[in-house]
Amino acid sequence: MNNDNKALFIFGFVFYFIGDLATTYIALINGIPEKGFIRVMGSPDLADMVITKVIFFTALYFLIMFLEKRDNYLCGAVLGLVVGMGMTVTWMNALVIMEYLG
Repeated sequence: MNNDNKALFIFGFVFYFIGDLATTYIALINGIPEKGFIRVMGSPDLADMVITKVIFFTALYFLIMFLEKRDNYLCGAVLGLVVGMGMTVTWMNALVIMEYLG
């Protein structure tokens, strides 16, 4: 993975993986149910969230490697979307927690 894509991947990992799991953990501890998750799981807990995100980031890594080998310039766009989604999800979770606890 080249340096630009590696930086975006790490940035996306921090916001989407760590940020979302941290806010999910805080929410679950305070009794806020996890909603909007994959409907197959009845009431997901933190372990389900970790497994889902590990699978997602593993697939994302292999997608970026696949695109880089073919000199495709969509790598930055895909990683930028993941970073944006991660920032949005983390911020929205934090706002819900602040509203619930406040």
